[in-house]
Amino acid sequence: MAPKKLTTRPGDRGQAQSRARIADKYLEVAQLVDAEDGAAVNVCVGLAVLAGIAAGDAICLVALGERYSGPDHQSAAELLARVDTGLGKHLRRLASAKPASHYGERLLGTADRAAALRAAQALVEEAVRRVG
Repeated sequence: MAPKKLTTRPGDRGQAQSRARIADKYLEVAQLVDAEDGAAVNVCVGLAVLAGIAAGDAICLVALGERYSGPDHQSAAELLARVDTGLGKHLRRLASAKPASHYGERLLGTADRAAALRAAQALVEEAVRRVG
């Protein structure tokens, strides 16, 4: 059975490098509020989500010459899983946290923050490694 058709946009190594740098900066800023509680947890998770999305883009651009360009970040994780299933799982976890961190009405917990930072760190490190 053929994989599901996803909305993608072609790109090159230069775009991959830009997305990797952006991912790294999102993660850096997320880590600045890592020790704070309350609303800062949501902000940290939200930034980790953005770091993961940008890192996934960079990885896909290098590996496939395209990145996901639709509104559903779970589909971005599906595209990334075609490159590496473990990385796809990390992005899937982050995409699942996006609604609560960006639009949610409740404060997230420290376990949410720790999980998001671990997933983002793994994706950003891999993006930087692959982009070079």
